[in-house]
Amino acid sequence: MKKIILWGVFLFSLTFLVGCEDDNDPFVGSDNFITSFKLKQGENSYEALLRGDTIILATPDGVVLSEVTPDIVCSENSSIKPDPSTITNWEEQIYFVVTSHSGAERRYLYVPEKKALTFEGIVMLNTQEEVDAFGAKGLTRIDGSLIIGRQTGRDTIRSLEALSTLKRVTSDITINQLFMGYELTGLDNLEEVGGKFHINSADSLWGVTLNRLVRVGGDLNITSKAISEILCPRLESVGGTVTLAAASVTLNFSSLRQISGDLNLNGKTAMSSIVFQSLERVGGAIGSTMTSLKKLEFPVLQNCGKLSVVKGALALLYVPQLENVDMELSVENNPLYEVSFPMLSHAGAIMLNCPNVNQFNAPSLKNVDNNLSLTFAGVNPERFSALEKIGGALSLNFVIENFKLPASLKKLGTLIISAGITRLDVRGTEMDEIQFNGTGLENTTVIGDDVFAGSFNLQNLGGYFPKLEGFREIENLTIGYLGMSGKPVEIAGVRKIAGDFSYWANSNVSEILLTDLEEVSGNFKLYSNIKKYHFPKLERIGGNAMMSIDNYDDQTFPLLTTVGGDLVFKTGYQDRWGSYGPQEILYPSLRSVGGVLDIRPLTPNPWNENPSEVNKTLTNLDFLSGVEKIGGFRLVNHEAIVSYEGLKKAISTCPASKWQVENNGYNPTYEELVEKQQWTKPE
Repeated sequence: MKKIILWGVFLFSLTFLVGCEDDNDPFVGSDNFITSFKLKQGENSYEALLRGDTIILATPDGVVLSEVTPDIVCSENSSIKPDPSTITNWEEQIYFVVTSHSGAERRYLYVPEKKALTFEGIVMLNTQEEVDAFGAKGLTRIDGSLIIGRQTGRDTIRSLEALSTLKRVTSDITINQLFMGYELTGLDNLEEVGGKFHINSADSLWGVTLNRLVRVGGDLNITSKAISEILCPRLESVGGTVTLAAASVTLNFSSLRQISGDLNLNGKTAMSSIVFQSLERVGGAIGSTMTSLKKLEFPVLQNCGKLSVVKGALALLYVPQLENVDMELSVENNPLYEVSFPMLSHAGAIMLNCPNVNQFNAPSLKNVDNNLSLTFAGVNPERFSALEKIGGALSLNFVIENFKLPASLKKLGTLIISAGITRLDVRGTEMDEIQFNGTGLENTTVIGDDVFAGSFNLQNLGGYFPKLEGFREIENLTIGYLGMSGKPVEIAGVRKIAGDFSYWANSNVSEILLTDLEEVSGNFKLYSNIKKYHFPKLERIGGNAMMSIDNYDDQTFPLLTTVGGDLVFKTGYQDRWGSYGPQEILYPSLRSVGGVLDIRPLTPNPWNENPSEVNKTLTNLDFLSGVEKIGGFRLVNHEAIVSYEGLKKAISTCPASKWQVENNGYNPTYEELVEKQQWTKPE
């Protein structure tokens, strides 16, 4: 009987095993799959999605998987490790190993995910009741914008605690000025704002604490008269501009690495120190208007668009890693011990106005795209000796005995020289122009190459011109309006101007004296009413010449022989207020004018290109009797002229087509002079 029973059990078991295998194959026990994965928590059951060897379990944001019961089904006669019933933390990734009956293993990765409870659109919360009702939904994400409080009217919102489940807002958050709460408790779990985060003059706020905020996609603007504490310890990046305009005394942005826009530190503050420990890059400008601030530190900052510090109480500006400033580096007068940028290699422009500081350190600085302006009590040129190129102006305003431009500096735009440097050596540096301005340059000597490819420009010169060594030839000389108070301008050593000479409107200068000038290759323009112009060695002008001179003497142009282009000069005129112009005209050595010799009562000037004044005193042109060649002749508005005998030597060289005499006492035709020899007006 026992044998019959055992045989029956065997047949039953065999039948069961054959039923679980496809095609009636014998059972081999090689399957090692998880076929179902659920976690039960109270009345809720969360089923995982099986994707290959990955188990993805999605639960709503805010749900914490604790005290759960696992319901996991595996292949027949297989085992799973670790034992799911022993796991207490289902919020972390876990590796499971499923082992088949035959011993084959398969690894599964359990991945928990949070599924956001989302609202789409714009959320406007104007009352406490609306805040509480919206918060009761337990939403973790807003696909849109959140606006809290009105801009006008009356608000009743005093607490945001109902919003404690909110983690993300894909667009903007705006907290308007009529929000009446003291804190932002309720936004404690906020991790990301996709757009702007603005606190608009919410003056009831005492503090802004956002301990979990990691990213703001747009601007972060905090404006309030009352906020004393701003804490964003996990914030890593801001995609727009950061503006902090509050009466804050405590800031914590210890994780902030990048700001794509500007960093504005504004508002009245009692803070003595601000440190951005982790900030590496600011795409826009860094600006501080906190005039009571004593320390501003960026220990790891490497790049910014602009760094600007206004006049105030700053004693320490610490930027030891700053390498690049795209636009401008500007520091106004502050009680700094030193101005130091040890790693700075490039800047768009640098403006350092620190007249009480005598320590400037920029040993790595190589390129400045535009202007570099240095105003200090004193400097050591070795502290910025790596300079290679300045695209704009280099302004030097400090006191030093000897200063030589760095040997590596091969190119700059304009060198602006003010008083303070006793000997300035600019040899070896190519530049477009040297500007001389200020007072006290009579104690300055500028040393340059004999052939200087740049120009001289005198602007706002209030004292004597400096002494020159070298500079036998320069490109251009421009003298603008000067505050000389009756002093002369004397430039010695320059023998040739390869380009143009220009002097304009300086009634407060007693004399212009270029003692060694022999040639101006370009154009020559004089316009002023001072008493003396002395060019005692000038022999040749290569281009056009315009002489608006009221006073000639024997040192004005005693050796001028040749003008390559047109020569225009005035003879003077009279009106009801008096007589204006020279009493005599002296060009004793003039022999050749390549262009038109143009004689007018009043030459063109910056205000009048078409004069109508008439000369009533000049009767002849005998002062031109030495001229042998002219490329044309023009005489207008001289009602007393009766003789042209001064042109006898030159008339044959003048083209008939370029002979123009009008509105004079005698207006002979070209033929009347050349063929008929009628040099004086017939009786």
